[in-house]
Amino acid sequence: MKTVFKLCFVWLLATTFTVVNSHDPTRSTACGYEQLLEDLRNLLAQTQSSAQNCKSDQGMGAVVAQLVAELSSVKDNLNVLKISQQIVKSELQTTKSDLEATKSERQTTNSELQTMKSELQTTNSELQIMKSDLQTTQSKLQTMESEMQTTKSKLQTMELELQTTQSELQATKSELQATQSELHTTKSELQTMESELKTALTDLQSTKQTDVTPSRIKTDLGSTFIRWGRKSCPTNTTLVYAGVAGGKYYDHKGSGTNRLCLTRTPQFDNTAKPPYYGNLYGAEYEDIPGHHNHDVPCSVCLAPQSTTIMVPATLTCPPGWTPHYTGHLASEHFSHYGGEYVCLDGSPEDDSSVVQNDNGLLFYYTVTVCGSLPCPPYSNDKVVTCVVCSK
Repeated sequence: MKTVFKLCFVWLLATTFTVVNSHDPTRSTACGYEQLLEDLRNLLAQTQSSAQNCKSDQGMGAVVAQLVAELSSVKDNLNVLKISQQIVKSELQTTKSDLEATKSERQTTNSELQTMKSELQTTNSELQIMKSDLQTTQSKLQTMESEMQTTKSKLQTMELELQTTQSELQATKSELQATQSELHTTKSELQTMESELKTALTDLQSTKQTDVTPSRIKTDLGSTFIRWGRKSCPTNTTLVYAGVAGGKYYDHKGSGTNRLCLTRTPQFDNTAKPPYYGNLYGAEYEDIPGHHNHDVPCSVCLAPQSTTIMVPATLTCPPGWTPHYTGHLASEHFSHYGGEYVCLDGSPEDDSSVVQNDNGLLFYYTVTVCGSLPCPPYSNDKVVTCVVCSK
């Protein structure tokens, strides 16, 4: 009997270990517990069946009863294990839900990170644009500052020019007032002279002097002429002023063609130099024997006669005319631009002892050329003479 019992117990243990060892540990916890419980239930049923078979053996009842009690205890433990399995299954479900929630949150976080990355890139792009705009603005500000400095400088220059212009305007105004005063004085003097002349005419007419004519009155006033090449006036004339000859540069197209006797005491106002203008130069003798490259003097003379003329190609005045001086006809060189013919005194003076080849207005002797000039009475290649006469 003991032998049979031992065999039954050994068979039960072997079966139990077989079931337990056949459980796959790699399977999930919930599925493993369910399979183990199912296997243990089957084992319990087989054990009960075996126990029934073993009861038929005599003397085994107590042992089988003890074995059944132990199996009931195992069954209770299995029920506890089932409850634990259900708790674990519930926890696994909760964990799975948590994992899914975590996965969803992670996806949401990734999406937000992508959005933030995109926004960061956009922000960086905007920052680059703002930086470029800032640099452009700074460049514009620097340009504006430079322009403001230039404008400020121009304004200061304009202010100085305005002050100068105002000063010149004030000076011009003062000169204008002085000129108006002089004109008023001159007008008064002219009116006085006119009144005196009318009175004189009335007196002369009342005395019935028939030789009183306008020409006689004009003769009493006299006439002026220029003595070229001398610092003094001839006998029986009055020196108005002594000066120096001047005019345009010999090879200039423009400026004046007439020759001038310039004063030695010039006066100027505050008129500014304009952008376009003529020129005034001094004068020199050219190829005049003993006077080459010397400056040319001149004098303005007052004759008592009313009319003064220059007669070229002669040394004698017309009948009834008074000679003042004789000389040679002077002009520009035939290859230069045109100028004025004047009578250069036959005994010219130098304005000074200084000899400088500055050119300017030039005094050449004038020579005859036969052809259109009638020869005779003229002769070819003769220096032309002249005389200044008055009447």
